[in-house]
Amino acid sequence: MPPATASVRIDKLGLSHYLRNYEEYLGPVRDQPLKLLELGIANGDSLRYWRQMLPSATIAGLDIRAVDLDEPGVQCFQGEQQDPVVLDRIAAEVAPDGFDVVIDDASHVGQFTRLSFWHLYEHHLKPGGLYFIEDWGTGYWPDYPDGRHYTPPEPVFSRRERVFNALAPRPWVRGSRALRKAVGYLRWNWVQARFPSHDYGMVGFVKELVDECGAADRTHHQFGRGTPRASRLEWVRVSHGHVIVKKPDPYPPPMPAG
Repeated sequence: MPPATASVRIDKLGLSHYLRNYEEYLGPVRDQPLKLLELGIANGDSLRYWRQMLPSATIAGLDIRAVDLDEPGVQCFQGEQQDPVVLDRIAAEVAPDGFDVVIDDASHVGQFTRLSFWHLYEHHLKPGGLYFIEDWGTGYWPDYPDGRHYTPPEPVFSRRERVFNALAPRPWVRGSRALRKAVGYLRWNWVQARFPSHDYGMVGFVKELVDECGAADRTHHQFGRGTPRASRLEWVRVSHGHVIVKKPDPYPPPMPAG
Protein backbone atom coordinates (compact mmCIF):
# COMPACT_ATOMS: atom_id res chain seq x y z
CA MET A 1 0.00 0.00 0.00
CA PRO A 2 1.38 3.45 -0.81
CA PRO A 3 2.29 5.53 2.22
CA ALA A 4 -0.58 7.63 3.51
CA THR A 5 -0.20 11.23 4.56
CA ALA A 6 -0.10 11.96 8.27
CA SER A 7 -3.51 13.64 8.14
CA VAL A 8 -5.06 10.62 6.44
CA ARG A 9 -3.57 8.40 9.09
CA ILE A 10 -5.28 10.50 11.78
CA ASP A 11 -8.62 10.14 9.98
CA LYS A 12 -8.49 6.50 8.90
CA LEU A 13 -6.22 4.80 11.41
CA GLY A 14 -8.12 5.56 14.58
CA LEU A 15 -9.15 1.96 13.98
CA SER A 16 -6.23 0.51 12.06
CA HIS A 17 -8.20 -2.38 10.57
CA TYR A 18 -10.06 0.12 8.35
CA LEU A 19 -7.03 0.41 6.09
CA ARG A 20 -6.30 -3.30 6.39
CA ASN A 21 -9.82 -3.93 5.11
CA TYR A 22 -9.33 -1.49 2.24
CA GLU A 23 -6.03 -3.12 1.37
CA GLU A 24 -7.62 -6.58 1.44
CA TYR A 25 -10.53 -5.69 -0.83
CA LEU A 26 -9.17 -2.87 -2.97
CA GLY A 27 -5.50 -3.77 -3.09
CA PRO A 28 -5.98 -6.59 -5.64
CA VAL A 29 -7.75 -4.16 -8.04
CA ARG A 30 -5.65 -1.07 -7.31
CA ASP A 31 -4.55 -0.70 -10.96
CA GLN A 32 -8.01 -1.05 -12.49
CA PRO A 33 -9.99 1.99 -13.75
CA LEU A 34 -12.39 1.97 -10.81
CA LYS A 35 -15.08 4.55 -10.13
CA LEU A 36 -15.09 5.48 -6.43
CA LEU A 37 -17.39 7.75 -4.44
CA GLU A 38 -16.71 8.80 -0.87
CA LEU A 39 -19.39 10.47 1.25
CA GLY A 40 -17.93 12.79 3.87
CA ILE A 41 -14.47 14.01 2.89
CA ALA A 42 -13.69 16.75 5.45
CA ASN A 43 -10.68 18.62 4.02
CA GLY A 44 -10.07 16.09 1.25
CA ASP A 45 -7.14 14.14 2.70
CA SER A 46 -8.89 10.81 2.24
CA LEU A 47 -9.37 11.56 -1.47
CA ARG A 48 -5.64 12.19 -1.76
CA TYR A 49 -5.13 8.82 -0.16
CA TRP A 50 -7.40 7.07 -2.67
CA ARG A 51 -5.57 8.90 -5.44
CA GLN A 52 -2.29 7.38 -4.20
CA MET A 53 -3.70 3.91 -3.61
CA LEU A 54 -5.79 3.70 -6.80
CA PRO A 55 -3.81 5.52 -9.48
CA SER A 56 -6.14 4.55 -12.35
CA ALA A 57 -9.40 5.32 -10.54
CA THR A 58 -11.88 8.12 -11.11
CA ILE A 59 -12.68 9.51 -7.68
CA ALA A 60 -15.54 11.66 -6.43
CA GLY A 61 -16.18 13.06 -2.98
CA LEU A 62 -19.24 14.62 -1.38
CA ASP A 63 -19.32 16.81 1.70
CA ILE A 64 -21.80 19.17 3.28
CA ARG A 65 -19.12 21.86 3.06
CA ALA A 66 -17.35 23.05 -0.06
CA VAL A 67 -13.97 21.40 -0.59
CA ASP A 68 -11.44 22.74 -3.09
CA LEU A 69 -9.02 19.97 -4.04
CA ASP A 70 -6.53 20.18 -6.88
CA GLU A 71 -5.94 16.51 -7.67
CA PRO A 72 -6.09 14.93 -11.14
CA GLY A 73 -8.99 12.55 -11.60
CA VAL A 74 -10.71 13.78 -8.42
CA GLN A 75 -13.96 15.76 -8.28
CA CYS A 76 -15.55 17.27 -5.19
CA PHE A 77 -19.24 17.99 -4.75
CA GLN A 78 -21.17 19.85 -2.08
CA GLY A 79 -24.44 18.57 -0.63
CA GLU A 80 -26.08 16.27 1.88
CA GLN A 81 -25.49 12.56 1.71
CA GLN A 82 -29.21 11.75 2.00
CA ASP A 83 -30.23 13.97 -0.93
CA PRO A 84 -31.05 11.65 -3.88
CA VAL A 85 -30.98 14.53 -6.36
CA VAL A 86 -27.37 15.28 -5.44
CA LEU A 87 -26.41 11.61 -5.52
CA ASP A 88 -28.02 11.16 -8.94
CA ARG A 89 -26.20 14.22 -10.29
CA ILE A 90 -22.82 12.95 -9.07
CA ALA A 91 -23.43 9.53 -10.57
CA ALA A 92 -24.54 10.98 -13.91
CA GLU A 93 -21.45 13.16 -14.11
CA VAL A 94 -18.81 10.79 -12.74
CA ALA A 95 -20.06 7.22 -13.12
CA PRO A 96 -23.04 6.90 -15.49
CA ASP A 97 -22.39 3.14 -15.65
CA GLY A 98 -22.19 2.87 -11.87
CA PHE A 99 -19.61 3.07 -9.09
CA ASP A 100 -17.35 0.15 -8.25
CA VAL A 101 -16.79 1.39 -4.71
CA VAL A 102 -18.76 3.62 -2.34
CA ILE A 103 -17.37 4.67 1.03
CA ASP A 104 -19.61 6.33 3.63
CA ASP A 105 -17.64 8.40 6.12
CA ALA A 106 -20.26 11.13 6.34
CA SER A 107 -22.80 11.87 9.08
CA HIS A 108 -22.69 8.51 10.93
CA VAL A 109 -26.39 9.11 11.64
CA GLY A 110 -28.46 6.01 11.01
CA GLN A 111 -31.31 7.58 9.05
CA PHE A 112 -29.05 9.56 6.71
CA THR A 113 -26.72 6.60 6.20
CA ARG A 114 -29.67 4.33 5.48
CA LEU A 115 -31.17 6.70 2.89
CA SER A 116 -27.93 7.17 0.98
CA PHE A 117 -27.04 3.47 1.22
CA TRP A 118 -30.21 2.12 -0.33
CA HIS A 119 -30.36 4.81 -3.02
CA LEU A 120 -26.76 4.35 -4.11
CA TYR A 121 -26.80 0.59 -3.66
CA GLU A 122 -29.91 0.07 -5.76
CA HIS A 123 -29.28 2.67 -8.46
CA HIS A 124 -25.59 3.55 -8.69
CA LEU A 125 -23.43 0.69 -7.34
CA LYS A 126 -22.37 -1.80 -9.99
CA PRO A 127 -23.23 -5.49 -9.56
CA GLY A 128 -20.23 -6.97 -7.79
CA GLY A 129 -19.41 -3.58 -6.26
CA LEU A 130 -18.39 -2.90 -2.67
CA TYR A 131 -20.00 -0.49 -0.22
CA PHE A 132 -18.01 0.46 2.90
CA ILE A 133 -19.63 2.11 5.93
CA GLU A 134 -17.42 3.64 8.61
CA ASP A 135 -18.00 4.35 12.30
CA TRP A 136 -21.28 2.51 12.86
CA GLY A 137 -20.52 2.42 16.60
CA THR A 138 -21.94 5.93 16.99
CA GLY A 139 -25.26 4.21 17.70
CA TYR A 140 -23.78 3.43 21.13
CA TRP A 141 -22.74 7.06 21.78
CA PRO A 142 -25.28 9.13 23.74
CA ASP A 143 -23.85 12.42 22.42
CA TYR A 144 -24.99 11.47 18.88
CA PRO A 145 -28.51 12.58 17.92
CA ASP A 146 -29.64 8.98 17.41
CA GLY A 147 -27.17 7.25 19.73
CA ARG A 148 -27.88 5.79 23.16
CA HIS A 149 -25.94 4.01 25.87
CA TYR A 150 -25.97 0.23 25.57
CA THR A 151 -28.17 -0.77 28.50
CA PRO A 152 -28.60 -4.58 28.54
CA PRO A 153 -26.03 -6.26 30.80
CA GLU A 154 -23.60 -8.51 28.98
CA PRO A 155 -23.70 -11.44 28.77
CA VAL A 156 -27.36 -11.96 29.60
CA PHE A 157 -28.42 -15.46 30.60
CA SER A 158 -31.97 -16.24 31.67
CA ARG A 159 -32.65 -18.22 34.83
CA ARG A 160 -33.73 -21.11 32.60
CA GLU A 161 -30.41 -21.07 30.74
CA ARG A 162 -28.45 -21.02 33.99
CA VAL A 163 -30.39 -23.99 35.35
CA PHE A 164 -29.91 -26.09 32.21
CA ASN A 165 -26.25 -25.14 31.90
CA ALA A 166 -25.72 -26.24 35.48
CA LEU A 167 -27.69 -29.49 35.12
CA ALA A 168 -26.35 -30.82 31.83
CA PRO A 169 -22.77 -31.63 32.97
CA ARG A 170 -23.78 -33.17 36.33
CA PRO A 171 -22.62 -36.82 36.59
CA TRP A 172 -26.02 -38.00 37.78
CA VAL A 173 -27.61 -36.45 34.67
CA ARG A 174 -24.95 -37.64 32.24
CA GLY A 175 -25.12 -41.13 33.73
CA SER A 176 -28.86 -41.47 33.14
CA ARG A 177 -30.18 -41.80 29.61
CA ALA A 178 -33.67 -40.76 30.75
CA LEU A 179 -32.41 -37.62 32.50
CA ARG A 180 -30.18 -36.69 29.56
CA LYS A 181 -33.16 -36.98 27.22
CA ALA A 182 -35.37 -35.00 29.60
CA VAL A 183 -32.87 -32.16 29.95
CA GLY A 184 -32.27 -32.18 26.19
CA TYR A 185 -36.02 -32.06 25.50
CA LEU A 186 -36.54 -29.15 27.87
CA ARG A 187 -33.57 -27.23 26.47
CA TRP A 188 -34.87 -27.68 22.91
CA ASN A 189 -38.43 -26.66 23.72
CA TRP A 190 -37.73 -23.95 26.27
CA VAL A 191 -34.92 -22.15 24.47
CA GLN A 192 -34.63 -18.43 24.98
CA ALA A 193 -36.30 -17.07 21.85
CA ARG A 194 -35.29 -13.42 22.15
CA PHE A 195 -32.09 -11.79 23.30
CA PRO A 196 -31.48 -8.33 24.76
CA SER A 197 -30.25 -6.05 22.02
CA HIS A 198 -29.75 -2.44 20.97
CA ASP A 199 -31.10 -0.89 17.80
CA TYR A 200 -30.39 2.82 18.01
CA GLY A 201 -28.90 4.83 15.17
CA MET A 202 -26.19 3.22 13.08
CA VAL A 203 -26.38 0.03 15.15
CA GLY A 204 -30.01 -0.39 14.16
CA PHE A 205 -29.18 0.18 10.50
CA VAL A 206 -26.43 -2.44 10.59
CA LYS A 207 -28.93 -4.90 12.06
CA GLU A 208 -31.27 -4.04 9.19
CA LEU A 209 -28.51 -5.21 6.86
CA VAL A 210 -28.26 -8.45 8.84
CA ASP A 211 -32.01 -8.92 8.40
CA GLU A 212 -31.61 -8.39 4.67
CA CYS A 213 -28.92 -11.09 4.59
CA GLY A 214 -31.55 -13.42 6.04
CA ALA A 215 -34.16 -12.63 3.37
CA ALA A 216 -34.19 -16.19 2.02
CA ASP A 217 -35.08 -17.52 5.48
CA ARG A 218 -37.50 -14.71 6.32
CA THR A 219 -39.47 -15.34 3.13
CA HIS A 220 -39.07 -19.12 2.88
CA HIS A 221 -42.22 -20.66 1.41
CA GLN A 222 -42.55 -23.09 4.35
CA PHE A 223 -41.19 -21.15 7.30
CA GLY A 224 -41.31 -17.46 6.42
CA ARG A 225 -43.72 -14.79 5.27
CA GLY A 226 -44.21 -12.88 2.07
CA THR A 227 -43.00 -13.62 -1.43
CA PRO A 228 -39.89 -15.82 -1.36
CA ARG A 229 -36.80 -13.96 -2.49
CA ALA A 230 -33.04 -13.97 -2.21
CA SER A 231 -31.16 -11.32 -0.27
CA ARG A 232 -30.29 -8.16 -2.15
CA LEU A 233 -26.88 -8.41 -0.48
CA GLU A 234 -24.30 -11.03 -1.45
CA TRP A 235 -22.64 -10.72 1.94
CA VAL A 236 -22.00 -8.31 4.81
CA ARG A 237 -18.79 -8.18 6.81
CA VAL A 238 -19.04 -6.44 10.19
CA SER A 239 -16.06 -5.44 12.29
CA HIS A 240 -15.44 -2.83 14.96
CA GLY A 241 -16.74 0.40 13.43
CA HIS A 242 -16.58 -0.92 9.86
CA VAL A 243 -19.12 -2.61 7.60
CA ILE A 244 -18.49 -3.94 4.08
CA VAL A 245 -21.35 -4.94 1.79
CA LYS A 246 -20.92 -6.86 -1.48
CA LYS A 247 -23.56 -6.47 -4.19
CA PRO A 248 -24.48 -9.67 -6.03
CA ASP A 249 -23.58 -10.12 -9.66
CA PRO A 250 -25.98 -10.55 -11.41
CA TYR A 251 -28.30 -8.09 -9.72
CA PRO A 252 -31.05 -8.51 -8.73
CA PRO A 253 -30.04 -11.93 -7.43
CA PRO A 254 -31.90 -14.97 -8.78
CA MET A 255 -34.93 -16.17 -6.85
CA PRO A 256 -34.22 -19.09 -4.50
CA ALA A 257 -35.11 -22.54 -5.77
CA GLY A 258 -38.27 -24.17 -4.46
